[in-house]
Amino acid sequence: MSTIIRFPELRTDRLILRGPREEDFEAVLAFMSSERSAYVGGPTADRFAAWRAFLAVMGHWALRGYGFFTLEHRESGALAGRVGVVEHEMWPEPELGWQLFDGFEGQGYAFEAAVAVRSWAWREHGLGPLISMVVPENSRSVALARRLGARYERDIVLLDTPGQIFRHPDPVEVGA
Repeated sequence: MSTIIRFPELRTDRLILRGPREEDFEAVLAFMSSERSAYVGGPTADRFAAWRAFLAVMGHWALRGYGFFTLEHRESGALAGRVGVVEHEMWPEPELGWQLFDGFEGQGYAFEAAVAVRSWAWREHGLGPLISMVVPENSRSVALARRLGARYERDIVLLDTPGQIFRHPDPVEVGA
């Protein structure tokens, strides 16, 4: 017996934000095997560990009704990364997070997708103002959080890793 999860689809000027598909796994595995995943549980060369993490994304959607969207580049069809909202068991509250795959950083894709997801999370689930938890050494993520209008709120230790919580703007105030 299988369960069908109905993922919403969002569109921006350059991206299609959709649910994960089994054929996305190799791109996720490449990301999780690379240094790019250092702040999100990687890198790992363990294919099964990456598979479990991949399935956890689907499980989050099934349990909470929201999660990480897969970013598909509209022009090329290439997978650009993942952006979404998660609230894992040990998280203090729902978090807006992002992961860009190799070759897609520095072009505004994470910003574009994060704005769309943040607005969707508010409209469809009443989530907000969201947080983003960032490891301070991850300067690109700190810069993105700030570009999104998020402000440093406090320090946190999560999964034995020191980090910082950035609070996104109130969706009512920014007209999300």
